Amino acid sequence: MNENDFRHLNFSLIGKGTHLEGDLNFKGDTILNCSVKGTLTITDKGKLTLERGSHFEGEIYCHDVEIFGDFLGTVNASGTLSIRSSANVSGKLNAARMSVFPGAKLNIEGHSEDLTPETSPPT
Repeated sequence: MNENDFRHLNFSLIGKGTHLEGDLNFKGDTILNCSVKGTLTITDKGKLTLERGSHFEGEIYCHDVEIFGDFLGTVNASGTLSIRSSANVSGKLNAARMSVFPGAKLNIEGHSEDLTPETSPPT
């Protein structure tokens, strides 16, 4: 999130103890540390972050996604999907680029547009 987005409140933050259900639409960077069941869409190039302790069940449509918590469902990311070491992810993942950090728990069907590593081994 850049300073301009912060100053103009172009972000969403939902904390612990909140339970959301249904078809959700957000604009701008979105940080969730709650429980969500349903479909979540970020209508611009905002980044979705599912924090540690979050639980998401359903479908996600957005540009970038970073998962630290629990996820069950389908991710459709037009940008980068990052699965952090604390994540527990099950489902179908579609992303232009994916990063999986050591320690993450996965039970997935995945697809990435760019399957070439960012750095190639020396030849």
